[in-house]
Amino acid sequence: MQNKAHSLQAVWQALHAGKKFFIAGHLNPDGDSLGCTLAMTSLLTRMGKKVYAYAAPAIGQDLQFLPGIEKIHVGKLPKKIDFDTVILLECSDKKRGGELDLVLNQARTLVNIDHHLVSEAYGNVNHIDSGASSTAEIIFQLFEESGGEFLPTPEESTCLYTGVVTDTGRFVHSNTTAEALRVASALVALGADITTINQVIYFTKPYIELKLQGRALEKMQLRLDNKYSEIILTRRDFEAFGATPAQTQGIVSQPTMIPGVEISALIKEEPDKVSVNLRSRGAADVSKLAQYFGGGGHARAAGFKVTGKSVEQVAEELARKVAHVVKKLA
Repeated sequence: MQNKAHSLQAVWQALHAGKKFFIAGHLNPDGDSLGCTLAMTSLLTRMGKKVYAYAAPAIGQDLQFLPGIEKIHVGKLPKKIDFDTVILLECSDKKRGGELDLVLNQARTLVNIDHHLVSEAYGNVNHIDSGASSTAEIIFQLFEESGGEFLPTPEESTCLYTGVVTDTGRFVHSNTTAEALRVASALVALGADITTINQVIYFTKPYIELKLQGRALEKMQLRLDNKYSEIILTRRDFEAFGATPAQTQGIVSQPTMIPGVEISALIKEEPDKVSVNLRSRGAADVSKLAQYFGGGGHARAAGFKVTGKSVEQVAEELARKVAHVVKKLA
């Protein structure tokens, strides 16, 4: 895919020109969004810039190990809005960063760096590469564009490797390209702490999350000739274990291990909305399903949120749309 529409050199020009930066990734930051936010915060600080790093509304426990995490202002905007440059990372539209209108409206330059297939060119500088495995891959390429002036530190490499490894699903998703592997290898050579990354993200899970995972798998239903897996978690399910919807990492991917399952959905009842995570085994493009409901994502991993409807209504509407997709795969 072609980049939309500015080069990485244009991004560098914006970084050199700015003095006071506000950086944010998307709401409920994942490894890619948060890793990039931290790496860019560190880079700009090394460049002598003033940086305010922001994330909302909360950061998962599995990402608290990332170097520089203490520099992130979680859900807290500064009292004084005085930034000449805003950088949004992995935000396919401006709203993905949260309620940032006060910040966005006063900034002279808005830099948008993203890798989603469907992404708006809303910035003054837009670098959107839908062929990249992750935004972290793009940020590493940005370092390379410095012509040797800047190389990722071991801490920055740890943050960026976290972005690449999580967005590729430990290098098993279809976005695991030769470039993604090259970038990952380079980050390891630069000092990325892959032992800690693997141990914390993939081999550590709290008791409550394991119990919730058990409930989710127990409630899993196969529909549409066993081609569609549906898991519905209600508020009662979360309350039973003292868990939150944020503690469902990895659950939606598990049903795709079942032979014949093409699409997996995790449908969660939250206090003010119903949120849905989607995964594809490979043949179906779940980003199109998500877009139908106002969401987005990637061909193999996507999601959306719905307000004003019950979890049962959302589940049935989704099942009807999935039926059309599955029929085309036959």
